[in-house]
Amino acid sequence: MIFWKYYDKIELILGLTALTATVLAVLIAAIGRSLGMPVTSAPQFAQLFLIWTVMFGADLTMKLGMHIRVSALTDLAPVRVQKALAVVHSGLILVFLGFVAIVGWDLSMGNWQRELGASGLSYGLVTLALSVGAGLLIISFLRRLVSKGFVGAFQPADDAVETLI
Repeated sequence: MIFWKYYDKIELILGLTALTATVLAVLIAAIGRSLGMPVTSAPQFAQLFLIWTVMFGADLTMKLGMHIRVSALTDLAPVRVQKALAVVHSGLILVFLGFVAIVGWDLSMGNWQRELGASGLSYGLVTLALSVGAGLLIISFLRRLVSKGFVGAFQPADDAVETLI
């Protein structure tokens, strides 16, 4: 579907932009300190961009089915047990991500008035990444469930690198 193609590209661009901004903020902070002119807000910007990078990265990893998993025991189980475990695991994942999204939202709204160091930005922007990231992860996991089924949702994509490009 064309919508998902653009959705995935936009998310990849946002993730790469956040990563680039993180590196630039750390670089600016280091150069400023080295020159004796510290940029006091640079570490706060690095923190802000890093959490968004992590959340976009986690979602991109979810789309590819590349999250770390220990499957030694489940792989030995009969197919029916594997399917049952996949259903249980899927439910647990979705409940956990929903919980993180709700609690992250509450945390973000509770921190909206708090200032992020010398940056002048709201600390709520940092904590908002938690609920947005959990929401993105829910969408990606549901997409995998629909396209791959319960057991397939936990298997890595065969064309993982090509999928991102």
